[in-house]
Amino acid sequence: MKRLLIYILLICGYTLSAQDFHISQYDVLTLYNNPALTGVSRDGQPADYKFYLTHRSQWKSIGIKPFKTYSLAYDMKYKRLGIGALLLNNRSGLGNFNTLNFLVSGSYFIIKDPNSPHVLTTGIQIGLLNKSFDPQQYLYESQYNASTGMLDEGIVSGESYAHTSILKFDANLGIYYSYNEKEKKYHPFVGFSIYHITKPNESFTSTKSKMPMRFNFNPGCEFIVSDKVKLIPSILYMNQAKASEFNIGALGTYRIKEKNDIIYGINYRWKDAVIIHAGFRKDNILFRMSYDVNTSYLSAYTGNRGAFELSLVVSGKKGENPFKSIKSF
Repeated sequence: MKRLLIYILLICGYTLSAQDFHISQYDVLTLYNNPALTGVSRDGQPADYKFYLTHRSQWKSIGIKPFKTYSLAYDMKYKRLGIGALLLNNRSGLGNFNTLNFLVSGSYFIIKDPNSPHVLTTGIQIGLLNKSFDPQQYLYESQYNASTGMLDEGIVSGESYAHTSILKFDANLGIYYSYNEKEKKYHPFVGFSIYHITKPNESFTSTKSKMPMRFNFNPGCEFIVSDKVKLIPSILYMNQAKASEFNIGALGTYRIKEKNDIIYGINYRWKDAVIIHAGFRKDNILFRMSYDVNTSYLSAYTGNRGAFELSLVVSGKKGENPFKSIKSF
């Protein structure tokens, strides 16, 4: 019965909230946070280009196939432009529901004076959104068996779908500002972005169901505590239709030696999870991991266990081997 209840809760979450899946390390996968961050370095490590690879797994503790999110991204700077691409795939453990995004991303540096502490960019993403699922993997209200009090897969559901896979055009917009005067001990930043501005029809039936726009607001500030320590408190607020998310926390770095940092931090996703961060940077290679400790009502079924997330970022300069630092591990 507990397993059935979780199935119902998760399916309802997909059909009613209409919210994009979230990631805990939103500051790493910047192209999913704000198109205006294409080609922008926010970690104090100037680079001509970056490769991003992330993986997230969740809901394994409730006895079903875990929900998994994978991403592969690349961005670079070219004169006053940022150019990049993002491939993002999310696969649920229920009904093989799959969402695949491929987006090309571009930004324009409105302010890009090397002598100015101000950075102002605007960005756009365009691409394709694919959604697919296997209807045979789901149970429906029409399959309720009154004699057993359970849903019965032996009862014909009567459900029909015009499509089990759809492909739609998608587009996103964003703007970003930061203040980075070297003599100051604080460097504030703020970003705002809008996703799904085309409101693509995501229905698998003949009835239209437009995907609601997602609004992201991300302010924060880097504080230089000492020559070795930095703290970066930040907020991410997301709103999509009637669903919203408020994430507040801080990351810290401790410098062991030049370009070698230990990374740590904690976030709280309101009424959902406490997120613990850890990682390191060695030269041009950044490795991060995080774990979500579930604090929502679902913790009664998960035992407070949540999502595990890994990310790898490799940056480089033109003409240099981006993987040269691996040899010194």
